Amino acid sequence: MKKDEIVSYFGGETGRAVRNIPADIFENIREVRLRANRPASVWVNNSIRYIDGNGQLVCRPESAVNVSAEDVKRTFEAVCQYSVHSFQREIAVGFITLRGGHRVGICGTDISGSVKNVGSLNFRIAREVRGCSDELCGNVFGNGLCNLLIAGAPMTGKTTVLRDISRNLGKYFKTALIDERGELAAVWNGVPQNDIGLNTDVFDGYDKFRGIMTAIRVMSPQVIICDEIGNDLEALRAAALSGVYIAATVHAASLDELERKGIDRNIFDCAVLLTGDGKVSEIRKGAEKRHA
Repeated sequence: MKKDEIVSYFGGETGRAVRNIPADIFENIREVRLRANRPASVWVNNSIRYIDGNGQLVCRPESAVNVSAEDVKRTFEAVCQYSVHSFQREIAVGFITLRGGHRVGICGTDISGSVKNVGSLNFRIAREVRGCSDELCGNVFGNGLCNLLIAGAPMTGKTTVLRDISRNLGKYFKTALIDERGELAAVWNGVPQNDIGLNTDVFDGYDKFRGIMTAIRVMSPQVIICDEIGNDLEALRAAALSGVYIAATVHAASLDELERKGIDRNIFDCAVLLTGDGKVSEIRKGAEKRHA
């Protein structure tokens, strides 16, 4: 249960309120946000709600429990396993991944590439939705493997869909999963906690360039899967030229935005756009454009 995986990190009065949220309601929550000296809030059913002292989700912020600076501090220390210096690399890039693939975003004062005076924490709840990519995989890979790019704005389900694509492709193909942020496989002590495919090898914590190049050299994959590409096109081209197929995601509000982001569409045989909850709204195969 997702609630059991994260509630232990929350401290003080805020922690008591979060622990009081009913389990069935918690399962629909996408984010839990703590902001010092402001009301505790969640993102649920595509809207903001606030948490009162009894764990009920309410519309009125004045009814919510107020998050103290001490609550934020205690929660942050718990996320860092009470050894903040051990997580400096993660803090510097702005987030820490928890067991289960949940990601805690960190907001504060930037000092020499690190973050001090943490004032906000965002717990993004990972969701494993088996079968959510079945229709997409049938459409895209029905005639064999191809290079796939999944685009969408934040919170449209890109990571959830990509994880399930790994599960599907990993049933039948040698697959390498480049899990830079630990969100896809949720590796814990070397063992993936999520179902990412019987024949999937996980490169946990590797940056995408090093992970892709290492996978090509040592694991002879048929497919490489990676999340949130940016300046990684050189490695993606190398994979494509090596005869390895790619499935990747990118932040973009439309497929037309890909060119403005410098994404070379020639690498990919198919691009799809997600608009929310993993729903495909547009598919482009080569020069073809159509709406799902």
